[in-house]
Amino acid sequence: MSSHGENNTAAPAYALAQLNILPDMGSFKDVNEKKQTFFDFLQPIVAEMNQKIAAERAWLTVVEGRIDRGEPLDFWQINFLRVLAEYYKVDQEPGSKQFFSALYRRVDTLPTSLVLAQAANESAWGTSRFAVAGNNLFGQWCFIKGCGLVPSGRDSSARHEVKKFASIDASVAAYFRNLNTHQQYQPLRQIRTELRYLQLPIDSTFLVWGLEGYSIRGEPYIRELISMIDHNALQALDQPAFYAKNDIQLSFD
Repeated sequence: MSSHGENNTAAPAYALAQLNILPDMGSFKDVNEKKQTFFDFLQPIVAEMNQKIAAERAWLTVVEGRIDRGEPLDFWQINFLRVLAEYYKVDQEPGSKQFFSALYRRVDTLPTSLVLAQAANESAWGTSRFAVAGNNLFGQWCFIKGCGLVPSGRDSSARHEVKKFASIDASVAAYFRNLNTHQQYQPLRQIRTELRYLQLPIDSTFLVWGLEGYSIRGEPYIRELISMIDHNALQALDQPAFYAKNDIQLSFD
């Protein structure tokens, strides 16, 4: 069982609009069909989440450029900057270089292969009790009584529950926010930042080494995820979509 936690509020309404229903993964007898169904179901949700984040990131570059040129921001732009800062847990001085630097490290995409491998691993290919009854594909915890499902065999002194989500989409959004903001996953964000600086692909088999704190199993958990990525050829799904080849470029002139 994972040792990570997620104590965030639900994603804001702009995060994801659709509500996708998890297929009955327990009904599949053929393993390959089961895996393909799981990947086919989850991949578009991950793509939508990455597209949203890529758009946010591109918008930030435009707003930062306006500030650098001394141009005033519209009220809604100032307000949305605050929304993003709160959502991504950035508390530096709004509009400062440190503010944008912190946001860029957090407002960033995750490789589809990494997300799919973790979802499959944590949810037993969508068949776990937490996936079926709680729409929780990533084993995320919460710490308020009644916020989720109590794990069987939980230590009597423990208070965590496995968070219950209103939808699979909300689970995916919370997972992205967790990896992009929680202090536990700062190593993942550092690897991603360095890969971007070196102009290298955001390789899931590199990023995964920033997730050692995700599970009490540590390194064996990391190697299991890498094996799942390789065995299922998931990196073939990481080819940049049209909106992310070189980051979105925007101009509001």
